[in-house]
Amino acid sequence: MAEKRLSDLYPQASKIIRKYESVNQSGQPHIIPYYDKLGKKWTVGFGRTLGNKQTEGLTNDQIKKRYAMPREVAEADIDRQIETSLQGVNQLSSMLPEGVEFSKGEIEALIPLIQNVGITKIKSQGVKAIEALRKGDKKEFRKQLYDPDEGFVKAGGAKQRGLQARRLEEGSIAKVYEGGEFARKSGGMIMRNYYDYEPRSI
Repeated sequence: MAEKRLSDLYPQASKIIRKYESVNQSGQPHIIPYYDKLGKKWTVGFGRTLGNKQTEGLTNDQIKKRYAMPREVAEADIDRQIETSLQGVNQLSSMLPEGVEFSKGEIEALIPLIQNVGITKIKSQGVKAIEALRKGDKKEFRKQLYDPDEGFVKAGGAKQRGLQARRLEEGSIAKVYEGGEFARKSGGMIMRNYYDYEPRSI
């Protein structure tokens, strides 16, 4: 029996990655690299960013040719990105007080967030989130991550409606917004396509 892929073990997380990291939310990967102006990074596949050393000295055409990513490679890369994100989840989990754990839904909600934002940024800029986490206050922790006003919703120095929508979808995996806890603030934003730019990976 073939071993299950990580994207199968975490279907809701991979669904969000495939949606928001695809071409116009079509579920199709970026076969040809594109330059994310807000993130200032070349990106390919499902949100895989290219490092500056990879692109240094190359023309745009050379980058697009050298780092083109076939769909099957992009699919496999989702699993690698989930694996990296899970390492970030483990770092956060180690900060919880003894006896407090993340639920499966909370873990799955964190995966696409870490894939998009990066664990380093969460730890360095999410000061209030980490404080809440160390206290075992998971509700406040989630608010600091996913809330459309207070969460990780900025890029290029400004709030992005697409990131607000993504954070709401990520948070909903863990039932964070059950009963409309944060959805009322958004006016139903989660149901609308507001994605203004392509997100970045780790």
